[in-house]
This record gives sequence, structure tokens and C-alpha cells, in this order.
Amino acid sequence: MKTIKLTSMLVLVALSGSLAAQTLVTVNGTKIDSKDIDAQVKMLQSQSNGQIQDSPQLRDNLTRRQITGIIIGQEAKRLKLHESTEYKQAIEQARAAAKEQGADKKPNFKQEWAAYENDLLSQAYVAHIVRSNPVTEADVKTAYNDFSNFYKGSSEIQLGEIINRDNTVIQKALGELKNKKSFKTVAGQYSADPQAKQTGGISSGYLNLKDLEQGAPVVYNAVKDLRKGSYTDVMQSQDGLYAIFYVNDKRAAKIPSLDEVKESLGRDLQAARIDQAIQALYGKADVKPAK
Repeated sequence: MKTIKLTSMLVLVALSGSLAAQTLVTVNGTKIDSKDIDAQVKMLQSQSNGQIQDSPQLRDNLTRRQITGIIIGQEAKRLKLHESTEYKQAIEQARAAAKEQGADKKPNFKQEWAAYENDLLSQAYVAHIVRSNPVTEADVKTAYNDFSNFYKGSSEIQLGEIINRDNTVIQKALGELKNKKSFKTVAGQYSADPQAKQTGGISSGYLNLKDLEQGAPVVYNAVKDLRKGSYTDVMQSQDGLYAIFYVNDKRAAKIPSLDEVKESLGRDLQAARIDQAIQALYGKADVKPAK
């Protein structure tokens, strides 16, 4: 079935300046300092027993997460969600459990507790959005009708691919295919993807051609008219990869019934509304990267 595409809840913010700077970014007047990110990195490394390595990408992701947390937390407090009985009870129960387990004596408890409070505020905000803008049965039926109409009469294919950065290698693979050698054998020999040796370069699932048309139009145009057992010429991607695509199977798409998908459709619709609400908060937020 078609999945309702959600934009990321972690909106990308171009952070400038050195990570060594005291203030990385200011969110509606609230500063995110490098020491905050340092503490989060240390906490993650401790919790993962050193499996998580410090890196600029990790710090960037943590900064983005904190930006989102601040924006949502500020809105939750504006709505006085932290004054609700449910929120207060959850905080009291969590603090009592931490005390009973001795977690409040750990050196990084302050950072962990702050992260917990932020997560709880985010959960309270999400619950508020769900309550104030619920998905109705009519909403689900409308979404299903749109979905079924979109996929009516469509086809789905099971693709195989041979990928390599060396054009000489991929041309050899094409030659082998023209000599009637099996695709799985050729993919196992010439594909740079290590999994191809096990799978023969063939995906385990099927992809609807309408989804492929929207997500990868170049590949769609190359395979849409191919019959089962046919393959494309060598194609080159913008990042320098060479590929051959193969149609291992092609069949009419089966549209599930409303009963089969109504729960997942409802979840997708609700998630989309939550995401839209958070995007609206970003639209009003004053996010200033450090200079």
C-alpha cells in the first residue's frame, strides 16, 4: 500500500561556527551550548558501553534533536500541559523509581533527568495534538479511497540490480547477460554490493511502479516497459555509480481492503497531523545559529 510520506520532525538547521563555541544555536531565546552536547555524547557513550563514537555527525544530530525538543517543550508549557495531572503523576512516579533504584545518585543523572523531562513534555504535546485533532472514520475512508484510486490498475515489480563504480566491470556484466548468463550469477560476480553474492542482487520485495515513478523516475522510465526476465542497459547515477536493473517478476498490484489497512492508515494520518503541528511550530520559531 502507499505510505503517506512524512517530512522529518527534525527540521534541518544549517549550523555555522565551530562546535567548540560556547553557544551553538539559540532557539526562541534559549541557548544550546556545546557543554550540553558534550554531556549528551558522554551519556550515549556510557549507555552504549563505548559502541557509539563521538563524531561531528552525532553532535549535529543531537543539536537538531535538542532544537526540536526545545520548540516542542516551550509550546507544551505555553499550553500548560506540564500542569496536567497526568504529567505531574508521571514525573512523581519516575522520580520515585529513580530514587528507589539509586539512579538519582549517578553522576550523569542530572542530564538523564533533563532528557526524560523533555521527552515527557514532547509526549504530552503529541497526546494533546491527538486529542485536539483526532482521525475520524470518515478521514480513514477518504484516505483509503484516494489510495485505492491511485493504485487501481497498477503493476508491481521485483527488481534486481548490479551496481559498481567501475564502468569496465559493469560493461563486462552486461556482456555476460547478453550471453544468456543468469542474472543472479552475474550479479554475484560483478556487483560491488556484498549482499548480492547471497541474494543474486534481487530484492525480496515488490515495488509498485507508481511509487517508483514518483521516487526514482529515471529508473522507472528504464524498467516500466520491460517484461519479466529483461534488463536495462548500463545506467549512471549522479554520484558516479553504474547500474543494471533487472525485472525478476512483474504482476498486477493487489489493492487490500479497507479492513486490512484501516489501522495503518489511521496511524499514518495521525502521524502526519502531529508532524504538521511540529512543522508549524518551526515556522514560528526563532532559530539563530551561532555566528
